Amino acid sequence: MKYQVQYRAPSPPAPGVTRTPEEIEAELKKIEAEYEKLALVFFELPQDIMWTEPPVICQWQEQRKLWTSNYVNDYKFNEDKLTIQFRTGVLWPIGIATLRYGNLPYQGWDLRPDPNGKGVIITVTGVCITVTWICIGNTVKLHWIANATTSALKQHFNKPYSVKKMVQIMREAACDFFPDFDGHNHLEGSCPKEWVAERHNYHAMAFLSRAYNFQWSRWNQAAGSRNIIMQLREAVDKKREGKFQLLHSTPQKAVILKCNELSSEFDTDPAMGMQFYPDLFTLNMSYGSVDARRTTFNMKYRLVETVFDMLQELKLSSYS
Repeated sequence: MKYQVQYRAPSPPAPGVTRTPEEIEAELKKIEAEYEKLALVFFELPQDIMWTEPPVICQWQEQRKLWTSNYVNDYKFNEDKLTIQFRTGVLWPIGIATLRYGNLPYQGWDLRPDPNGKGVIITVTGVCITVTWICIGNTVKLHWIANATTSALKQHFNKPYSVKKMVQIMREAACDFFPDFDGHNHLEGSCPKEWVAERHNYHAMAFLSRAYNFQWSRWNQAAGSRNIIMQLREAVDKKREGKFQLLHSTPQKAVILKCNELSSEFDTDPAMGMQFYPDLFTLNMSYGSVDARRTTFNMKYRLVETVFDMLQELKLSSYS
């Protein structure tokens, strides 16, 4: 038996158009009568997916080989119970879609040494949730997810995975913090940096990740594709932890700026006595303390590459 009823509820009236209560009631009755012809679908969303926003319901149209929402009406999403109800005019396979980059651009991020171990902690705050990873050796652990809407990914907490496996696990749970090379084309508020310079800077950050605390900067997004702005401070000794300074990294050089995150205006003037350094790693070799340099040279290669791989996947400089 073939069942197919295509119906679209009328659009709301244009601004300034007034209707009488009788007209409104008549239209509602007409809509309800049309809805009675449609099949009512209700189901609970799976708990192994991170639902940070109302999902999109679509149906597979075999004849055209595509997903469509043309037959979906009266969509209702219960955020507290994570249930969906809608009406449809066709009995086609149903799909649940969600925005891949719903947590981008990042609202903030932090990279620092693990005070309780020999690893590196990476914390990234997205639009809806905050995720914390710990890099140890050649593995990465999912440590915590703040503001989670479901219990998704809890079974993976504090379990060691390769970076590639971690990316796969989080993407399968619709918790994607790992934009592809063209991710900036799909969202607003990003500022893609020159990839060679960005990648080189990530490698330097990975080498210094046990000696420095890096954080996002509000000046980075408007700095342009050839400028990476972030905050940093030495984190070798917690007892004499200094204030954050602004780092300005370009394809040609890396420099500590005179202004800071709280300055009223951004200025690229270097700090007093700052010399020329071709990159962040070289800057640390001359500008950093003895302890910071010693910590850098004692870094384990496997940890450096793990942090580097995570930074490459997260692309913090291009999406914050």
